[in-house]
Amino acid sequence: MSNINLIDSFQEFKDFKNIDRPTMMSVLEDVFRSMIRKKYGTDDTC
Repeated sequence: MSNINLIDSFQEFKDFKNIDRPTMMSVLEDVFRSMIRKKYGTDDTC
C-alpha cells in the first residue's frame, strides 16, 4: 500500500468516525509505539 493510500484510508476513517485530528494523531502514535515495543522491546528514539 502506498503512503498516499494509507493517508487517505486514515482520513476516511477519521471522517467516518467523526474523530478530530489531534485525537487521531494520538491514537496512531500509540499504535505505532506499541508495534515498535512489541517488535524491538523498546520505543526509545535514542
